Amino acid sequence: MSIFKRGKLYQGVALSSLLIAGLGAPTVAAQNDTELDEIIVTATKRDERLRDVPMAISVLGEDALEIAGITDSQGIADTIPGMTFSTAGNNINPSFIVRGIGTLLNQDDLTSPVAVYLDEMPMSAAKSTVRMDFGLFDAARVEVLKGPQGTLFGAGTLAGAVRIISNKPDPSGLSYKISTDIGSTSGELRQRYNAMVNIPISENAAVRLVAFAAEDDGWVNNLSDGTNPTNGMTNTGLRALLGWQVNDRFNANFSYMFQDTEIDDGSTINPALGENSRTGFAKDSSDVEMSMLNMTLEYDLGFATLTSSTNYSENDAVMKADLSPIIGGAAPWLLHREPSDEAFAQEIRLVSSSDSRLDWVLGGFLLDRQTEVAQVFYLPQSWVDARGTGPIGGAISTMTVDNAWIYGGDVTYEYKETAFFGELGYQLTDTIKATVGFRTGDMENSNSRPGGGASSFGPVGSVIFGGATSFEPVPYTAASYEPGKTSSNNVKLSLAWQFNDNVNFYATASEGFRTNEINRAGFLPGLDGQLGSSRLNPDSTVVIQQVSSPDSLWNYEVGMKAQWDSVTANLTFYNMVWEDIQLSAMRPGEPDQFITNAGEAKSDGIELEILADIGGNLELGVNVAVQDARITQLSEQEAILTGAAMGSSLVSPDLQLSGHFKYTVPLDSGNEAFARMGFSYTDELPNGFPNNVGTPGILNPFYAETDAWTKVDFILGWASDKWSVALYGENILDNDDSTFIMQQNFFANKHMTPRPRTFGIRVSMNP
Repeated sequence: MSIFKRGKLYQGVALSSLLIAGLGAPTVAAQNDTELDEIIVTATKRDERLRDVPMAISVLGEDALEIAGITDSQGIADTIPGMTFSTAGNNINPSFIVRGIGTLLNQDDLTSPVAVYLDEMPMSAAKSTVRMDFGLFDAARVEVLKGPQGTLFGAGTLAGAVRIISNKPDPSGLSYKISTDIGSTSGELRQRYNAMVNIPISENAAVRLVAFAAEDDGWVNNLSDGTNPTNGMTNTGLRALLGWQVNDRFNANFSYMFQDTEIDDGSTINPALGENSRTGFAKDSSDVEMSMLNMTLEYDLGFATLTSSTNYSENDAVMKADLSPIIGGAAPWLLHREPSDEAFAQEIRLVSSSDSRLDWVLGGFLLDRQTEVAQVFYLPQSWVDARGTGPIGGAISTMTVDNAWIYGGDVTYEYKETAFFGELGYQLTDTIKATVGFRTGDMENSNSRPGGGASSFGPVGSVIFGGATSFEPVPYTAASYEPGKTSSNNVKLSLAWQFNDNVNFYATASEGFRTNEINRAGFLPGLDGQLGSSRLNPDSTVVIQQVSSPDSLWNYEVGMKAQWDSVTANLTFYNMVWEDIQLSAMRPGEPDQFITNAGEAKSDGIELEILADIGGNLELGVNVAVQDARITQLSEQEAILTGAAMGSSLVSPDLQLSGHFKYTVPLDSGNEAFARMGFSYTDELPNGFPNNVGTPGILNPFYAETDAWTKVDFILGWASDKWSVALYGENILDNDDSTFIMQQNFFANKHMTPRPRTFGIRVSMNP
């Protein structure tokens, strides 16, 4: 159903927005003398006012992050209209979903549709199930770019990009900041400690050091071993930045980042076991380390600025998970996985700096990434001992675990991308500007695994279920898949109209894409020895792709951006068409997932953001997103493979609301007291497609919808030029609705709920 036929809610949003744009805002602005700061963003690779950029961008500034207590990805998503965040537990398959462009809450082997950047550094590891959630302390702002960013940012931005912009070294003087956050969730302690120091080392150079540490006792009860709480977390990190203005034309910036996050157990629960409870043969633990280096050099050529950004990153993780529900929980099926990822990225670009009617950005990009994934399935020693039959024949000790019964050499994924990109803007008149963007590039995937090791599905079944004490391992054969290069060409077109000094209108059409993917598990030799045939069902006639095709998305949007002295308002109408959708699929009756392409989907909606000082020291913020994202084309074969149906909803809530009230009381000596109430509401959304794979029209037993859920927070604080103290409450209504439900049958603990009611105190010193 078209979003433009959904009734009075849409009409009301549109009408109220037009009133603000045309009539209401000047009246509101005249009620007080407070002025909102002009927001500058770098989403187009140059400094621009937010209201001049012809696309939808939501921005969270440093003050907003600190006052609202936003420290992670979930906090960002709760605040941004049209965005949700999903994760199967801390650091497990985390993914932003923008405007409903997603097909599963747990994305698993699919590349995330939204890329994350820290300054110039791309932060997303590729084939690693375990990925880092990044700290936001000392961030200058967070920019959320909605819609595909294929021209300036490339293959990882099918639906958008999240850019974390850090504060830079400042040679003008010594400064530092220290903050603490001590909270309690049902009596369990959460501690966060942050520190920053900025040290000038000359008149034109400075070092900025940022360190943070956090420890969280958790709130989930593990009934299997009696650990309560079980989902404890420790997080430590360091950022070091060196800024050097070599001369009037040349700037050099160097940065290093390290972060280590350890999770004792998962945060997903099984509601049937009681409040905040989970169970299993083993804990779902993880430990991920990330280090990144960046060198950004800028040279002013007069007519343009030449920028070189060189990036190197390493991600190493260890993950343990209980997959026993695959076999109905009859016996332990445990996973130990060790993914490691190395990536080198280089971008060189020229950005014009003249005052002529023509401005432009031209650049080249190179990415070379290698990911190795080592994993084994194993049995816990306690279970083997309980059987009383001695060691299981054929099982080995490897990768720090005993009784490994499916094992083998590392799977190596290699990905290379080269691209040339540009954007040309031309001022057609004094008030109308046209922009054309393009990107052309090549992507190359390869995938290999050495021979050796052992794989046994049927024989091990007899070991587990039939009581046998040994099995004959079946060795892996060496395999290598090299699909060759895939080319892409992306276009962006926009037209901006400066209606007056306060209001800009724009229209944009932009294209995004994801690269092809290689299927391994679903393409092993089957019972007949042929690649891609069934390993369990000799009668299965389903043929899968060894290599999926790229998918692509076109975004069409029109919008208004306005700012008066005391009010900002952004309004966007969009329509997105997603073609050749990359989907996780399964052959009927088999456990191996693979990636295929299927059908077409559309997402259309309205987004509204308002921030206003409405007099009497009261600030009001309101964000609204209404969207409809559904499958619009699907063949019979695609429906069989994926469980989708015509009209199936994507991972998209129909309605999202968020906002805040903040009241400030001026005190003597420039101090102030403030109170802030924040809220967010998200409609229910599906966890995947509704039908059983292989049987269209038969409901998938693992299909479910999350609850519609509301979160309310408050803060009471006092601030001076040097100190601030705030008492806070998070989720004060103690909402325990299901906000995430896995559709895969890999886990018994499928549900995620908000962190229970938490109270605490934040103290910061900023001399």
